[in-house]
Amino acid sequence: MTPHAKRAYSRLFLFIVLIAAIVSSSSRIIVHAAVKVPDTIRVAFFINLGANKYQLLTSAATLQSAGGLNLVWRDPKVSLPAGSIPAGQSVRFAMDGYRVLILETAELNAAISVLKKVQASSSAAFVTQLSKNGKTVYQVTEGNYSSAAGANSALTKWTNAGVASGIQTLLSPRIAGPWAVEAGPYASVAEAKATADQIGNSSGLDAFPALKPIDGTLNYVVRIGQETDSSVLAAVQQAASAAGALNVRVPAAGEPYAAIRNDMTYNGSANKPVPLYAIPSGAGAVLRAEPAGAGGIQLIERSKRTYRGNMEMSVLNQSLAVVNEVDFEQYLYSVVGAEIGSKWPIEAQKAQAVAARSYALSSGMGYQIAHVVDTTLSQAYYGIGYENANATAGVNQTAGEVLTMGGKAVKAVFSSNSGGITADSKIEIWGGDNSYLASAVPSPDEGPQNGRLDWYHVALPSGQAGYIRSDLLADSGQDHANGAKLLRVTGDGTAVRSSPRVVSTVEPIARIGSGTLVVELGKVAEYSDYSWIEAPMTPEQLLASINKRAKNDITGPLLTLEVSKTGPSGRATEIKANGIAVNVGVPDNLRGALNGLKSTLINIEETGRFTILNGSEEQREIHGQTGSLHVIGGDGQAEAISGPNLYIMDGNGQLRAATSTPKFVISGKGFGHGVGMSQWGAKALAEQGYDYQYILKYYYKNVLIEKDA
Repeated sequence: MTPHAKRAYSRLFLFIVLIAAIVSSSSRIIVHAAVKVPDTIRVAFFINLGANKYQLLTSAATLQSAGGLNLVWRDPKVSLPAGSIPAGQSVRFAMDGYRVLILETAELNAAISVLKKVQASSSAAFVTQLSKNGKTVYQVTEGNYSSAAGANSALTKWTNAGVASGIQTLLSPRIAGPWAVEAGPYASVAEAKATADQIGNSSGLDAFPALKPIDGTLNYVVRIGQETDSSVLAAVQQAASAAGALNVRVPAAGEPYAAIRNDMTYNGSANKPVPLYAIPSGAGAVLRAEPAGAGGIQLIERSKRTYRGNMEMSVLNQSLAVVNEVDFEQYLYSVVGAEIGSKWPIEAQKAQAVAARSYALSSGMGYQIAHVVDTTLSQAYYGIGYENANATAGVNQTAGEVLTMGGKAVKAVFSSNSGGITADSKIEIWGGDNSYLASAVPSPDEGPQNGRLDWYHVALPSGQAGYIRSDLLADSGQDHANGAKLLRVTGDGTAVRSSPRVVSTVEPIARIGSGTLVVELGKVAEYSDYSWIEAPMTPEQLLASINKRAKNDITGPLLTLEVSKTGPSGRATEIKANGIAVNVGVPDNLRGALNGLKSTLINIEETGRFTILNGSEEQREIHGQTGSLHVIGGDGQAEAISGPNLYIMDGNGQLRAATSTPKFVISGKGFGHGVGMSQWGAKALAEQGYDYQYILKYYYKNVLIEKDA
């Protein structure tokens, strides 16, 4: 080999090595990461962090498991076994607060009848079974109020409503509270229940068995009374002692316990009581339910979904809190399964898994006693029923992998569809740090449109305007006098829709017969997560929605509405109503302010706003009632414009559907905030052959993929 050939060979070899190094570097995963992925994650289903933070409330939590449940008592001092629930049977949990005792009756059917009336306007209605004065009675209560004053206001409401009128009651309506005396301890729950029944039968007092930690062991006691304050406890103590209760004492405020009631709310019609554990506020008590066998735990109040892991019930901020503690990777099985399609490519599954893991890890203990919530405010988590083999494989094949920057997990936000271009989070969405987010980059999001037919926007012979799917129309070969194409309807009873989609719950604006000629106004894509047009909105609808969220009220009537500022991706960052900028805080709040739009990548058409030229070539802008507008015909005769629909031809011969009064049609692209990874974009990139690391680094910048070994 000549020296020249040797030098050329060396340069070629060096070039190949360099390329290999670059390729290797681009796909390299750093092992032994600075971040640590914990074994478990805590997901809040119901929690009260305050009105200005996060609130999702429930009056009760109902659990069951095909393999049964083991209960565990936990508080700051101890963790102790607390009994079991047989396979397939239910158990309920609630806060032991103040309630309105509406009715006490010996007739179960009467109690259930009143319960249903109360449930019509309250989700916190209960029927409790107990023994009193030698008979089984049923108490109907409403609410779990944090104070006697709140319950007293509700008492007045329910008394005035007369929900128990005509039913013989064993006592007058009153407030039931969490104050009681205690007797015991007893060796078992059965002994405590028998004692509670005996006390109730002999004295007429309300008595319930209860769990009680005493000197590091969990005992059973009987709680006697449901009082509103401590002032009457001495009298209750005396009456309970006279009824044969042993070791009756007035517990100190804040002592932990869990009263066990026979609840008939969930299964009352079948006359099968369910144990309900009532937990007081401020005692730090937690009841934990663990699966005793195969299968997860079903939570009735969360759409009857079934979840892996354990459930913890406690009281936080005077409300019942329900938290699922679950294996971190198994949590992701459900998240990935819920967030993207089960048949999407494996590289998209893996990209979603790493993004979801990073997001959850970056959240810290963001919800005081939980890391995340189960809604899309964090990320969708819907339990075992949403798991699938493809999602599970995506999680398992990326186990422990996290997106990091500066040694910390990044909040790898994502959205369903960015509408063809990602958002700039700092300018267009929330503000804050966007150093790890690729903004205003093209995204191949057209997937939701695949296989969908176009729709025609048409004018009907009646003067109405609407949308008809393209396969229901044919070219008539004729033109309207204004030059627009005439289309012929091909089927009888063809529906004309207010937007280019079929919504089974929304009646068509018209149905027209076969052969009817309609005027083509334009062709649009069918409504999807990628491209959409909302039905025309009235000024009243939009004004109410805007003023519900705006910091500055817009005084009506609403005549004009326009996008006044946009960001790098074209998303709206400001709108003006009646010429006044609407202050909704961060720009992403515009979605809610405009009646719940899919995204802020929008265009607003003001159908009642247009500009006309008079005979002197002077412009006049119309943006309200057309008032005294007239059309002058070729014969010089003027005819007043009437009716709601109006069609205008511009100087280019384009026909536009307008209205004689203000209305607003909002069209847009994408679904979600558009920040970070687009899930539909990730799918398209995976289908083009890109791996999950490329996908992640396309949507997130300046990041590493680190693996917790």
